[in-house]
Amino acid sequence: MNAGQTTGKTIIVSNRLPVKIQENNGEYTSSASEGGLATGLGTIYQEGENVWIGWPGTEISEEKQPEITAQLEALNLHPVFLNQQEINEYYEGFSNEILWPVFHYYASTYSNYKLSNWEFYQQVNQKFADEILKIAQPGDKIWVHDYQLLLLPALIRAKLPDVSIGFFLHIPFPSFQLFHLIPWRKELLEGLLGADLVGFHTFDDVQHFTQACARLLKVNLSSNIISLPDRLVVAEAFPMGIDEQKYASLAESEYVLAEIHQLKTNFSGIKTVLSVDRLDYSKGILQRLQAFEELLKTKPEYLEKVVLYMIVVPSRDTVPQYKNLRNEIDKRVGNINSLFRT
Repeated sequence: MNAGQTTGKTIIVSNRLPVKIQENNGEYTSSASEGGLATGLGTIYQEGENVWIGWPGTEISEEKQPEITAQLEALNLHPVFLNQQEINEYYEGFSNEILWPVFHYYASTYSNYKLSNWEFYQQVNQKFADEILKIAQPGDKIWVHDYQLLLLPALIRAKLPDVSIGFFLHIPFPSFQLFHLIPWRKELLEGLLGADLVGFHTFDDVQHFTQACARLLKVNLSSNIISLPDRLVVAEAFPMGIDEQKYASLAESEYVLAEIHQLKTNFSGIKTVLSVDRLDYSKGILQRLQAFEELLKTKPEYLEKVVLYMIVVPSRDTVPQYKNLRNEIDKRVGNINSLFRT
């Protein structure tokens, strides 16, 4: 940031907005997103002139886009509209069939490399950059989030060289052996190096990222600081916490206390193991069910003394791998309940 600039607004950028738009009989309504990013960042975007830029979660016809834009801008939100092919190739394709499995160490099982996916990934990252340029001003801070937008920091930097840019990756950054499998690995790193600060959840992620930069881009590296010809990029670990006050107050609410009472009544004298996850192969849901089945097989004395209470939130149900996973989970649950009459 240049000397003399005033402190501006914070522009948060992510693939999805913290609300989702739904269409019902030609009318569009918005509701809070259940995604982890929206939960983690809370309401910071609602303060002052801050704004959150992202996709509203569904395809919106051109004639309805001005209406949706006005509806969202009243909430300090700025939409990036995507058509169905962009959703299929950039989001479901490159983001979730290449980056997600590779970054979660499932490259050999779930990754699917397609050149058209990469082309759309570049195209949509540029579309996000174009929307940012419409509202960004000198002195603003731009905070980009997650694996769907790895190219975005460099695209912003090319047009706004003096702006402050932060990036945070909400999933692991893989070891070099895995990251090296991605054909466009250098371009992804160059995209991230457009940021001034690149944040991760763990120190291991920082190490994996900086070592990948040193090996693939031949940049100078000193601990967690990457030296570029014109500036420095810092990589750091910032483990995300939770809103402690929110959860403490929820635990004392009448609704939750009633649910606790109901659970204690239903499972009186029974050890309850609670499992809450979004539907995803990286969460170990099937493995948890297999472990529970093995426990009941090898330790029959635990029958009717322990229950696995599993909550799985639907996710990405248009992606074949996730449909298959859901079917496998349903089948495994049915088998366990049938086998042990639980």
